[in-house]
Amino acid sequence: MKADLVYQHSDKVLTMKTENAKWLALFVLVFLSSCTGDSGPAGALPKAVSAVDETSAIQTLRTIATAQAQAKATRGSYGDFNTLVQAGFLDQRFASDAPTARGYRFRMTAGECDFSVKADPETVEGKDKSGARHFYLDATDNTIHVNRTQTASKSDPAL
Repeated sequence: MKADLVYQHSDKVLTMKTENAKWLALFVLVFLSSCTGDSGPAGALPKAVSAVDETSAIQTLRTIATAQAQAKATRGSYGDFNTLVQAGFLDQRFASDAPTARGYRFRMTAGECDFSVKADPETVEGKDKSGARHFYLDATDNTIHVNRTQTASKSDPAL
């Protein structure tokens, strides 16, 4: 009688494991289809990549603002990307007139008394390659401004 009880218990455990495996397989299938399906930008993976790229662009703007503050304090004027790289305030990634980082192109104007920098998503065939928002920062208050549809400017809302 004891052997029959163990056998029946074993069947119940096996049935429970099979049911759990079916639910797990269904969950994995739904998750993967939402991340890698043909849903384009509506999928979870492209949105996550876009958010990471935007966060990186914002951090890069803050790094550039810090480099500009150092340049102004030590040289008495702001500098363009090449000047900031040569002075050691930015690394070699920025040794260009319009460097790119994580899917964003950065453009800057700088003079003795002011600077402004714009970060725009790189585009491929007319579509944004990475982030969906455009950013702007200048020397007046180091506030990052954002625009969802076009190159950002001082008149756009603050981040």
